[in-house]
Amino acid sequence: MPKHAEEIMQGFGQKYFEEGIAFGEARGKAEGEARVLVRLLEKRIGAVPETLRARIFAADLASIEAWVDRAIEATDFQSIFDRN
Repeated sequence: MPKHAEEIMQGFGQKYFEEGIAFGEARGKAEGEARVLVRLLEKRIGAVPETLRARIFAADLASIEAWVDRAIEATDFQSIFDRN
């Protein structure tokens, strides 16, 4: 393969590598926030049902952060998760 083609492929691959790293970091942050949310819910409200736990861990970071804000003063799961 000509040297020019290798340079093009390295640049192409680098872009996707960097995107993969960014995605992994964002997902890791969301997972950490999800763990904190579950812990907060267990302390404030009680055992978190498995279906709700799955929903939390599948959510994006913005949703988890909004739920944490609501969970700080909530007394039940519904007031945290049943909002539009």
